[in-house]
Amino acid sequence: MLTWASLALAILKVVNAFMIYFNQEKLVQSGYDKAIAEVSSAILQKTAAGKAIMDKVNGMTDAEVDAGLRGLEPK
Repeated sequence: MLTWASLALAILKVVNAFMIYFNQEKLVQSGYDKAIAEVSSAILQKTAAGKAIMDKVNGMTDAEVDAGLRGLEPK
């Protein structure tokens, strides 16, 4: 026969299991959000560096671009 104390304990165990599950899901989502933020930051840094390079190249004369490209040729 089920007593009130055992019924209350069973309900508390179920509630505790749900709380553990939802806290784990929250932690996993936080981890995903952090990883996405780190990758986005890296992409933005690389994009900014690429833009700076393109601005520099676009500001060069044709002779400067040719000289720079000649420097990249294997010897």
